[in-house]
Amino acid sequence: MKKIGQLRHMKYLADGFLNSYSQIFFSDHAVFALLILLVTFIVPTSGFAGIAGVCISIALARWLSFDKYLISKGIYSYNTLLVTLPIGLYFRPGWELILLVVLASLLTFFLTVIFRSALLKSNLPFLSWPFVIGLWIVMLAVKRFSSIEVGDQSLFVWNRIYEIGGIPLVNSVEWLNRISMPQGIRTYLISLGAIFFQFNLIAGILLAAGLLIYSRIAFLLSLTGFFTAYLFYSVIGLDINTLNYSYIGFNYILTAIAIGGFFLIPSLYTFLWTIILIPLVTLLAVSLEQLLAGTHLSVYALPFNLVVPAFLYVLQQRKSTPSGLQPVIVQHNSPEKNLYAWSNYHNRLSHKAGLLFRLPVWGKWKVSQGHNGSLTHQSDWRFAWDFVKETPEGNTFKGNGLKLDDYQCFGMPVFPAAEGVVDSVAEGIPDNSPGDINTHQNWGNSIVIKHAPSLYSKYSHLKSGTIRVKTGDYVFTNSEMAQVGNSGRSPEPHLHFQFQAEPNAAAATIDYPFGYYLLDKNGNLSLRAYDRPLENDVVSNLITDNLLKKVLHFIPGQKIGVLFANDGSLVEKKAEWEVHTDNYNNSYFYDRQGNATAWFVNDGQLFYFTHYDGPKTNPLFIFFQACFRIPLLFNKQVTVTDQLPIPTSSTGWIRWLQDWFAPFYIFLKTEYSLIFQEADDLLDPSSYTLSAQLKHQVFKKTRSVKDFRIQFTHHLTIHISSPHLKLTTLNPNHP
Repeated sequence: MKKIGQLRHMKYLADGFLNSYSQIFFSDHAVFALLILLVTFIVPTSGFAGIAGVCISIALARWLSFDKYLISKGIYSYNTLLVTLPIGLYFRPGWELILLVVLASLLTFFLTVIFRSALLKSNLPFLSWPFVIGLWIVMLAVKRFSSIEVGDQSLFVWNRIYEIGGIPLVNSVEWLNRISMPQGIRTYLISLGAIFFQFNLIAGILLAAGLLIYSRIAFLLSLTGFFTAYLFYSVIGLDINTLNYSYIGFNYILTAIAIGGFFLIPSLYTFLWTIILIPLVTLLAVSLEQLLAGTHLSVYALPFNLVVPAFLYVLQQRKSTPSGLQPVIVQHNSPEKNLYAWSNYHNRLSHKAGLLFRLPVWGKWKVSQGHNGSLTHQSDWRFAWDFVKETPEGNTFKGNGLKLDDYQCFGMPVFPAAEGVVDSVAEGIPDNSPGDINTHQNWGNSIVIKHAPSLYSKYSHLKSGTIRVKTGDYVFTNSEMAQVGNSGRSPEPHLHFQFQAEPNAAAATIDYPFGYYLLDKNGNLSLRAYDRPLENDVVSNLITDNLLKKVLHFIPGQKIGVLFANDGSLVEKKAEWEVHTDNYNNSYFYDRQGNATAWFVNDGQLFYFTHYDGPKTNPLFIFFQACFRIPLLFNKQVTVTDQLPIPTSSTGWIRWLQDWFAPFYIFLKTEYSLIFQEADDLLDPSSYTLSAQLKHQVFKKTRSVKDFRIQFTHHLTIHISSPHLKLTTLNPNHP
């Protein structure tokens, strides 16, 4: 066990070493990192200098107790790699070179920490600023160092190639250099190699292959960025040939990947903005070349470092976030993963709110006026709802409706939509007779509750004399605080509800969703998540079930025994899952032996999975699929639908093809549906049976279907069966 612990301790250092190479392309792909490492050894001295720089930075980060996660991602060391590679390339080997590498590594590490800390305050990336500044300092300083001589390593590449593979390899490389290809493609490949100070086709081809393996979207963006610049050079009369021997070309490639797919969710809009920004990068590159001409310094990645943070900063100043330019909140180090995760989360939990709000009333209610209503919900007050109750015949009142008591909702209890502090109370306003309105006291009796900074809820037209709370009270969702009335500008009893950013009664409304509610359409109930009821919708809150709450309650530290049988086998196998939470308080199941992880959420009303990582044959993946989204209620009228994330539901060539089209159109979908079948006893149930189904669709045509039967029992076990698997969790509630 001690050796295993030591290996785990060393793993983050090994990951940090590899990611120092791939992180330059915003990647953590191991194969891509190895290809980049190979490219740096086209000139061995340069490769060794790069390794030394990376190791020194990682050692410093570990010695000074920096965050292990950031070390493992190569955050503190990729800039050092970029500084030490050219040092090993330009200067003659010797102890002087070793000393220079050590000093440059120390300098770049300090610059990395400083730039990261400074820009993090503005939520901006530090990119490769430490590389640009660090290499400038080194190149200016060595002009005065008489003992450091310029080397000839880069002049004898053919000798290195001969040493590696003899005459056959030399002939192959020479054939490659002579091969006929469009000048633009040749220049693109050379620009790729220039990122690691290798101006040759071998480096470019290896890097292009690695980029393609890592990400189809990133590869497509690299072509978009480079050839936009290539075309712009031709249009304005710049010398395209300068791209073959300068460091300018890689600015276009890195800018395109950063804007098009890393910091923003890839989409048609990010591609368009890439095309718009590349001429600006060109303008900066050319002007900075002129500015630095007297210093004999290269611009390196300076245009990229200026344009990308500037554009991201501009986007931060927006008042709203259009769907086409969505910032990446959870970084997956892959444009495809960023896109698929956002697409899945957006479809499942549209504009997921930080707080889980319930409807302010219980039972079935109708929305008589919704957002942008035709009567009063207009202009600054357009994001609001009016709730009423109806008779079976569809009327809001019984009898002739001349008395307040005739109205179905009059006197019904009102509850806080979420817990919070009562900010203000307006009361003492009499209820209007039906048909009459009070235009002088518009909101009538009202309560305003503060839930978070700049987030309030308001309840208006409350019944006179029924308010039970006072300013400063802390209220909970299960506490009745008033009753529905007809005070203020209200011709008939109803509850007016809205969210607002300010506490005053006349504050403008804000667009904010309810967490979960049931939508009733002709007796069929569907679960709505992080959504807004529409006018004439009939809605109700979820009433959670104790049995499901207990069975699906998992706590960190518990271990879950699992019995499963695959492919109709009569022999049951055993597995064990552990429940953990990460540093960000995300819960997950972990199968240590099977190396599988499934992240989940239980928010008290819904149990659902968010992501799975591991073999598709693992029983944890079956659990992930079958119980992908389960509301903690039992109602045969309720249907639940969802979509599985593309990375967990599609593989092979079809997924590879989807990657190319993903920013523009997603044609792969795996639809999840859940229905409640039966309870063994409606009054005191000891087990529930549900059925789930997965439909894998390509261009909206169903290609395969998978069915699951799920049983939850009072023994706190879960039985899942499908044609090829049976799975049982044993006493999951006992840690």
